[in-house]
Amino acid sequence: MWLVWYSGTGSGTFLTRITPSTGEVVSRPGPVHAPDGFAVRGNRAVMAVRNHNRPSVELVRAESDGAGWAVTDRRAVRLPGRVVMHCGQGRDGFLWLRAGNTFLRTRA
Repeated sequence: MWLVWYSGTGSGTFLTRITPSTGEVVSRPGPVHAPDGFAVRGNRAVMAVRNHNRPSVELVRAESDGAGWAVTDRRAVRLPGRVVMHCGQGRDGFLWLRAGNTFLRTRA
């Protein structure tokens, strides 16, 4: 299971992996300051950053090297409707983006 959380000290976000069977917790600084959604598959992640009240998001792809996350790609994606707050939900390595009444699926 993966979480993204915001540091109260202003040092950005962190991605944390929790292994339920062992209780192991591993946290690394995230590559995006304030993602609106994310999904992780293996050592790859995709995060969405919305452009407020506009029909587009920035998709940021990153890979983990074990010590942190490095951005591998940034891409603006136009969507068929206005992007709403917390537009992305990750599940099973896919990021589902919501814009208006439309959903877009992106693989991590």
